[in-house]
Amino acid sequence: MRQLFRAKTKSFLDARRRRWQFDAFAWLLRGCGGFPRFSDTALVLPIEEHFPDRDLKGHAAAAALFRRVRDHAGMADWPCIAEPVPTADLVTPQSGDARAAAGRIRIIHYPPGLQPEALVAHFAHELARYLVETFEQTPPAGTELYEPAVDLATVFLGFGVFMANTAARPIDGRPRWDLNEGELVHALALFCHLRKWPEESVTPHLDAHVRKYLRLALSDLAQYECEFQRLRSVFPVIPVDASECTLPTRRG
Repeated sequence: MRQLFRAKTKSFLDARRRRWQFDAFAWLLRGCGGFPRFSDTALVLPIEEHFPDRDLKGHAAAAALFRRVRDHAGMADWPCIAEPVPTADLVTPQSGDARAAAGRIRIIHYPPGLQPEALVAHFAHELARYLVETFEQTPPAGTELYEPAVDLATVFLGFGVFMANTAARPIDGRPRWDLNEGELVHALALFCHLRKWPEESVTPHLDAHVRKYLRLALSDLAQYECEFQRLRSVFPVIPVDASECTLPTRRG
């Protein structure tokens, strides 16, 4: 008799937030070459294979880390560099040529003192912002959810482990990301299910409490296979100036 009256499992996210994440993933797929291109996306992990640079310090270490993040994001040919956050003591007047060159190259600033995991998340987040700015379509629910959409785009690019692990580490008492920890873990689970990435290859790299959340989110998402089929059928939107746009490209 008990089996006939099992309580319905509580959803990991409420229907509204879950619906937005599915719609936002579809929006990202349309802007990034559709599901066929996404199927080559790797899940980036804090392992030596993905980040082999060693024995570097200071800005040299940060710049090397940025190049790895940019490569993993499939944006190796996008014109951007990493620089420390400028301080008043270091700001110097630039010549006209220097200002013009800076205008052609995206400068991604990073705060000093970040641990490598947080620095990877920061670089990936700013690259996701750079990517999303090239989209002609606004995020689902409009510009009001633009910043959460950038967070989700970071997970979409393969950096969900770094986003989830750093979500509970505030900056100056403020949340690090617009999506909370549970929402980011749900987004990571969505990525893994869509990409058919095995859970056992992900959980060793997550903080202990985040592992439990991932298992719950994956279990919950398993009942929405029709939504994943919808995502797998998404094809790209071709922009008007397609010749001037370069989609993220994974290195083989």
